[in-house]
Amino acid sequence: MPNQMHDADVAGKLGGPMVRASDRLSPLQWCLVGLAAITAALAGAPSRAESFVSGWEDGSYAVPDQSTWAAYYRNQAHVRLGPDRRLLNGVVWRLHVELASRLAMPRIVSMPDAQRVRTANRLLDKVHGGALLFAAHVRQQLDAENELRREEGEQPLQYDRPIIQTDVGLTYATPTLMSVVDLGIVPTDRRIAKRIIRGLTFDLRTGEMFRVEGCPGNEGGYGARSGDYRFRFGKLLQLCETETYLRFVQLLSARSTMAAERSARSHDSLTAGCSETSGRVVAPHQEIVLYLTDRGLAVHNTEFGFIQARDSCALERSTVNPLLLPYRELEPFMIQGPWRDELLRLN
Repeated sequence: MPNQMHDADVAGKLGGPMVRASDRLSPLQWCLVGLAAITAALAGAPSRAESFVSGWEDGSYAVPDQSTWAAYYRNQAHVRLGPDRRLLNGVVWRLHVELASRLAMPRIVSMPDAQRVRTANRLLDKVHGGALLFAAHVRQQLDAENELRREEGEQPLQYDRPIIQTDVGLTYATPTLMSVVDLGIVPTDRRIAKRIIRGLTFDLRTGEMFRVEGCPGNEGGYGARSGDYRFRFGKLLQLCETETYLRFVQLLSARSTMAAERSARSHDSLTAGCSETSGRVVAPHQEIVLYLTDRGLAVHNTEFGFIQARDSCALERSTVNPLLLPYRELEPFMIQGPWRDELLRLN
């Protein structure tokens, strides 16, 4: 077990009800946007994939061997415990903050099924170990880059930690399903920074971990790498037919318009700034991150219209991001099964 000590001052800020703003597009405009996206992909539009990390499987910092994660956490982590927090359904949880890296991950303190608490926390230990390994790989890359800079007479990058975590928390937990959000950034002197935007969902009956993935047969994966933004999400959604996917995006647009109306007069600078730009990117060629919440499916926007808004809007949860889609409105898109049954009962 990692060493632990209590500390009320923990990393991670947690938001309340969350929505995102957008403009409504007509069917004709949707067709034009889709045509533009296809044209850009065929023309070799520049990929944004290198500036956005949702998993651990690929890229220069990859730690794909999940069998090593839990042991790394047990052997390397020294943590302090954050204060207890509570979900709407009464589940109590808190953050475990690793002292050296300051990377935090939630753990469940109590919920009705004690066995599932142990299952959930074993999975969260594993994920925490993966995050720490990922950070170690980032540090190796940054150190190697600094060595090259010194050899070439350039100023080395100044950084305290290889990953700066901007937001993390448990967003949903029952004896069957659990979701976590993890946001952060890698220090760089480049204009386009490497960002970490992870939404992870766990099936506690099977011990499986899920996130947004490409559709079956799409060898290039989801999003900018392949130019295909149709996706599947665990045992809940499989939006692999173009018509179905575009109807989902239209639902996002409609909900975003409602959110924009609510946030238009906000005195909060983050809400006001992000709501002004988010409507321009709810489109069929937009990467999203998904995770469950008590109030609906969280659709986390990863890109905003202006560089200055890009990180502040995407890397901290607010009343603008993520957008929450009520589960009842998602019912036509849901896969028949236990995920669907549980989430529809919430409404």
